[in-house]
Amino acid sequence: MAALPPPPPVPGASSRSPPRLASSSPHPVPASRTEPGIQDALARDFSRVAQLPRDDLQLLLEDPAYFDAYFNAMPQALAYHQAVEQKMRDNIELAEKSTAMKPDLERLREDTARLFNEANDLKTRWAYLDDAQREAYRRFSQPAQQARYRAATTQQEHLSDSLVAAFLAGEGDDESFVKQYREVRKVYHKREIGLRKWDEGKVVWM
Repeated sequence: MAALPPPPPVPGASSRSPPRLASSSPHPVPASRTEPGIQDALARDFSRVAQLPRDDLQLLLEDPAYFDAYFNAMPQALAYHQAVEQKMRDNIELAEKSTAMKPDLERLREDTARLFNEANDLKTRWAYLDDAQREAYRRFSQPAQQARYRAATTQQEHLSDSLVAAFLAGEGDDESFVKQYREVRKVYHKREIGLRKWDEGKVVWM
């Protein structure tokens, strides 16, 4: 990593020697330090800073601009800034892709709304047709057919009674009366037998 240029002069610190930050060694060790360094969190996480002379450390603490310039040039800070810049580029790319997809999403939203309305209309129409179909099929149900069959049987009995009344009133001859009456009563008895079986549950309704 390239060494930082010397920081600007700090007011009131002209008598201080400038920090030795331009050493070609990645971790310069001052010649005045011969004792082993203290193994603390600073030495572990920022070994380059821990090896600075006392004057340089004091200058870093007193000059915020110098502090920012120094630490922003460290590998950890550079890696962080690069990661932030990459995330910003990624976000911009995603935003551009989202903007490009906006027309398709708008069309999809319109199609979804239209299909939703059509589905609701069909649902309402289906409810109406289902009721109409149920009402139309009701007359073909077993109870409705049984009631119709019972009414037809009663009507057939009334027809035979009306033939008897007409014959007794002098209408028609004996031969025609017997023939008609026999046919009418035969149908009546067939229907009556069918009704009895229906009432007994012997009629299977498909």
